[in-house]
Amino acid sequence: MKNPVFLPLLTILAAAAVLLGASFALNDVAAARAQSEHVRLLRTLLPGSHNFVVEPYSGDDVNIRSVHKGENGFVIQTVTNGYAAPIAMMVGVSNEGTVTGLVVEEMAETFGLGSKALNDHVFLAQLLNTSGEVQVGTDVDALSGATVTSKAIVRSVNSAVAVVTGADTNSGATSWGG
Repeated sequence: MKNPVFLPLLTILAAAAVLLGASFALNDVAAARAQSEHVRLLRTLLPGSHNFVVEPYSGDDVNIRSVHKGENGFVIQTVTNGYAAPIAMMVGVSNEGTVTGLVVEEMAETFGLGSKALNDHVFLAQLLNTSGEVQVGTDVDALSGATVTSKAIVRSVNSAVAVVTGADTNSGATSWGG
C-alpha cells in the first residue's frame, strides 16, 4: 500500500527548494540594483563626477555619516535631529565648497508641516549654490510651521560644506534646532 502523504510532501519540498533558489538569485539582483541606484544618486548630486570612493571620516561633527569622494567634489551623507526624528540627507559639495545638490533621504517629521521638506523644491533650492554657514531666517526662509525641521536641514548642509572646506567642527546645536 502506498503512503498517501509521500507525494504531497515531496511536492512541497520541491517547491520550497525552487523558492529558496529563486530567493538567493534575486538577492544578488536586488543588491546590484540598489548599488546602481546609489551611484546614480551620487552622480546626480555631484554633476560631472562619475566614480566615487568612500573615504573615512575622522572629524568632530556628529552629523556626518559618510563621505563619498568624486572627481570634482564630495557627496556627504548626514543625519541631524529634526522635530520628531532624525533626518537623513545626502549633500553634494564641489571642491570649491559650493552645494551642488541635496536630497532628503529619510525623515519622519510632522505630516503636512515638517514632512513638506521631502519635496518642497522652493525651500530646498534656497540651499543650492550656497557655501556653508547658512542660517534660517537670514539666508533661508523656513518652511511655514516647520522651523525646527528647516534648521535641521540647514545644519546638515552646513556640516557637509564644512567637511569639504576644512571648517569641520562639532555644530554644538541642540536636537531642537537651536
